[in-house]
Amino acid sequence: MTTGGQHPGSPRSALLSLVASVPALAVGVLAMRASDLAAGVWGQNVAAWAAGALLGLGVWRARAPVPAPIVAVFTALFTLGALVATLLARGMDGVHRWLSVGPVRLHAAALLLPLLLVALERLARVRGWWVAALVAVGVVSALLLQPDAAQATAVAAAAGVLLLPGVRRSVPRVIAVVSLLVIAGLSWLRRDPLAPVPHVEEIVGLAGTLWTGGAVVAIAALLLLPVPFLQAGREAGRRTGLALGAYVSVTCLAPFVGSFPVPVMGYGISPIVGYLLRAGALLRSASPRE
Repeated sequence: MTTGGQHPGSPRSALLSLVASVPALAVGVLAMRASDLAAGVWGQNVAAWAAGALLGLGVWRARAPVPAPIVAVFTALFTLGALVATLLARGMDGVHRWLSVGPVRLHAAALLLPLLLVALERLARVRGWWVAALVAVGVVSALLLQPDAAQATAVAAAAGVLLLPGVRRSVPRVIAVVSLLVIAGLSWLRRDPLAPVPHVEEIVGLAGTLWTGGAVVAIAALLLLPVPFLQAGREAGRRTGLALGAYVSVTCLAPFVGSFPVPVMGYGISPIVGYLLRAGALLRSASPRE
């Protein structure tokens, strides 16, 4: 049951999902501006937020021309294909996380994995949990090869939430989740040779050096990012929101233990667009139309 007559797919929930990302975006933009970075750098984050908001709302409101299970299968196959394509593309110092689309380099995992997690919940319901588990294992294995420990751990945690629903736990499901966690754990053993960039991976520390209390404000802004998803999961009585909340939480925590991009706040269009697409996909999955 939802509270106050509000359904997770309501306009109010859509607005909350958008608003939750604004503080992190603002802190990042202000920190980049204060560091004398060109407007072309921090302006890309602003443009990405605007584009992501429109795309997220479009995903929420669009009428799918094909049945949702087919969309879920396509999303899973497309995401797996994109992650494999990153392994074949030219990387940086042996790291393969990006795909080039014209002059733009996209972080494939940050952009596509949020939609994949919504698709996994659908696959588990209509094709069987083991199909969702196989897709999740394939995704986490590709992230191990990239390597991207933050994304691998985030997907493993989110998939664990989806694959272990309440009293329906079973030995095969537990084995599947343990396998995901083991693969994600191995990704932390792979050395990442890329040096951190202050306005990408170290944006929280950068804010702390620019303003008194800047790091505290930055951390508070990051804490807001998973809230709409955790709240939607609680209200909807479904696990998709909880899984997405787990994914966002891990990606927000990862930069504090390693050199990983800070979602929404740090420079990078893919995490911003991915966050807002995730909001739209969750709202659509919780909508009465579905």
